[in-house]
Amino acid sequence: MSRLQGRVEDVNSISKYLIENYNKVYIPSFKEVGTDELMDAPKKVFPYLSKDSVQYINDCNIQLCWNGKLAGTIYSSAESDENVIFFRTKQMREEYKTDLVYYIGDLLGRKNNDIIQDQYDISCQYNSLLPLLIEYLYLKEEGKEDVFSDRNISDLRMKAKEYRKIYEKVKLFPFLFSEENLLNNTLLYLIPLSSLDATYQIIDNYGNDKDKLIYLIQELIDNENHNREEIINKNNINTYGFKRLRKEIDLRK
Repeated sequence: MSRLQGRVEDVNSISKYLIENYNKVYIPSFKEVGTDELMDAPKKVFPYLSKDSVQYINDCNIQLCWNGKLAGTIYSSAESDENVIFFRTKQMREEYKTDLVYYIGDLLGRKNNDIIQDQYDISCQYNSLLPLLIEYLYLKEEGKEDVFSDRNISDLRMKAKEYRKIYEKVKLFPFLFSEENLLNNTLLYLIPLSSLDATYQIIDNYGNDKDKLIYLIQELIDNENHNREEIINKNNINTYGFKRLRKEIDLRK
């Protein structure tokens, strides 16, 4: 049995827990902001980054675009020749600052991606860790730590509903819906779950130690072995059961 198969019930359990125990709906800020103010937002997290990382971000030449047909903010893929962030509105909003900072973390993570051995390799389960950690630090600098949990747990709850539908279909009608479909969706949902749980643990362990945070962030960016799971394990962080995430859900519900 693959490690991913071993996480199916784990992901299903936290999905049920989210649906049953969290009912808050996150309302983003629609306050209008200027483009210059938006582009200055990442500067809040630059003190946590090395000079090389700051220069890398400055050299990324991020382009701002908008498309009213989008359901939410999206980012250009790693395969794209340009770094583009697409917003729903032409007028920039306060919420877009956090989206941009998340993208900064994503771009830093793309420098040295995890090497995936096969389609069911879960060493990539912390693929969203850097963007989430950078997002948290930005919101902390803004005095809006609560927004981090409200924003991300609400998003996970919406995804939980979709995951549960797929899980039930496969379990009830295995002759119609393949296990492969369930495994693929489990991996897609496992990444934000594990990444958020690990982010909370990092905050718990190093939130008051800026030097350790800076060191860990650089280690995650360098990702020398192309396996961030190794770095997480080395820091005594374990996301099986999503215990830290469950604790946060209980605090926020």
